[in-house]
Amino acid sequence: MQAQPSVIATGDFLYFAPSGQAFTIPGAGVVSASAIPDPTDPIWTTFALGTVKKPTQDKVDSKEIKVLSPLPGSGTISLRKIIRPQHEMTMEVEMNEISRLALAGFYKSGLIQVADTAFYPLASSQSIEGWLKRQRYDASQANGTPWIVDNWYVDLDCKEIVSSEPNLLTPKFLFTWIFSSLQGSAI
Repeated sequence: MQAQPSVIATGDFLYFAPSGQAFTIPGAGVVSASAIPDPTDPIWTTFALGTVKKPTQDKVDSKEIKVLSPLPGSGTISLRKIIRPQHEMTMEVEMNEISRLALAGFYKSGLIQVADTAFYPLASSQSIEGWLKRQRYDASQANGTPWIVDNWYVDLDCKEIVSSEPNLLTPKFLFTWIFSSLQGSAI
């Protein structure tokens, strides 16, 4: 664990396990908000997102409620506490490669499996949910130890597929966190 604040240059790797897909490790199961595959399960690479082109941008939104109360004997009302009962967290990231997940998310089709030779735009009314694993590495560490590992249950949306360099298409993903009691981060 990081003992003191420091400057960290990071490299990010993202993996995705779609909801409804079977996994085998740590035991047979189906990906859902209440079931997450082991980090060694092959499902994490079956639906590869590609490599991260631009660092991720995390955004935390919350609404504050200010609780006021009178100061004893003064008649003055003062701030007692701030409560944040609503939270939202999103992550936007641009990838280097076009993946089956990028095509399915952008065209709003169902998941595109490895053996599929076609997909059908606007064929799915469901969003693509699943587990997003982000491994963020500190570039200054010689041993390649992750600085932080996130496991979040998310809604995946491919916002756009842009040509950011001549003849190179790069997808931009928006991941919106959805509550699961299994999610968390390790540092």
